[in-house]
Amino acid sequence: MAGALALLSVTAHAQMTDASLDQIVNDDLRAQAQAAIESGDREMAIELLNELVRRDPREAGALLDVALLYCQLGERDLTRQTLARIEERFAVPAPIQKLIVFYRDNPCVQNVRRPQAAASLGVGVTSNANFGPSSSLVTFASGAPIDSLVLAPSSLARGDQYLESSLQGGLPIPGVPNSSLIAGFASRQYRRDHAYDQRVATLGVAHQTSLGHWQVGNEVIADVLWLGTQLYQRDIVWHANNWSPVVTLTGLIARAGIDLTVDDTVYPGNSMYNALRVEPRAALNARVGERTTLLFLIGPSWDREHNGRPGGSRHGYSTYFELDYDMRRRGRLEAIYQQRTQTDASSYDPIFFGDEARQQTLRSASLRYVYPLSHAWSAYAQLSVQRVADSIPIFSYTVRSASVGLSWKY
Repeated sequence: MAGALALLSVTAHAQMTDASLDQIVNDDLRAQAQAAIESGDREMAIELLNELVRRDPREAGALLDVALLYCQLGERDLTRQTLARIEERFAVPAPIQKLIVFYRDNPCVQNVRRPQAAASLGVGVTSNANFGPSSSLVTFASGAPIDSLVLAPSSLARGDQYLESSLQGGLPIPGVPNSSLIAGFASRQYRRDHAYDQRVATLGVAHQTSLGHWQVGNEVIADVLWLGTQLYQRDIVWHANNWSPVVTLTGLIARAGIDLTVDDTVYPGNSMYNALRVEPRAALNARVGERTTLLFLIGPSWDREHNGRPGGSRHGYSTYFELDYDMRRRGRLEAIYQQRTQTDASSYDPIFFGDEARQQTLRSASLRYVYPLSHAWSAYAQLSVQRVADSIPIFSYTVRSASVGLSWKY
């Protein structure tokens, strides 16, 4: 009996010693993580906290710290995934739930100097590779030299398959806090209609900062578009936004802001169409429930021609709506609708189309599903449609596209 008691005593002592040692190691990991945070090494802090969670899955606080650190690194998807783990594993108190909802909606602006990169490769099919008009019959105004014109079949919409790819990256600018150099290249190569192959190269700088409780962002970007082997279009774009503090209501987190786009466009092959477009828009960003995020922009649109474009300057409005539904481990669904309607200041061509000012409405909608395969890799499928409706029918066309592919990010 004494031997049994002695054995039980030794076993209990060993268990207490192991438990004490585990606690010491956990405390040390927590202290090292805090020191890494204070020194600005957030990547190391994440590794230490993840090790702490691996050793003790009950460490909900450490897991929440990991989510906040991911957000500070600009890793919005990893932030959401980590927050979802917390909600699945633990009974979350109401104050912590509010914090989780706030960070799930947070844009997670990167505030550390860390390079970023993303790439994608996919295949697709389109109904209109050459932006051909919807109708073969062109009707002219009364009194025009001819009444109508029938377009050749080669001028109408031609469907095709394509290979699409993209590469984008961001690199912090030394000595300039919260600023980065951004660059990208995207291409679409058709199977048959190579005259309409598209390549876009982008280079610019971005800056994100906070002014009190307001978030302010600025981007200046230059991009170049090639169609086939010809340089078709050059743009210099300034994009700015200013977001108010977040307002929390029952089941809703929202913020309002102002969005501004200034785009100077040059067509090297036909400088008559060079123009400056300005679009200031009111903005609303909201989180509805636990999984749905909305973004809505609306405002006037002005387009001033530089070199005597037919129809002169244009005015109208533009709107943008985006809905993002987070299915957590089953992926993410994103729907986008945008529209721009503009009317010319004067008639486009009085001889052939009369004195009526031309009006054009561009509408586009897309539905994209992204499924995570691993930490860095995802698969995507996308459907999109673009419709240009013009008061002069020859300029009206519709493009429908579908694509699937893989994406990677660092």
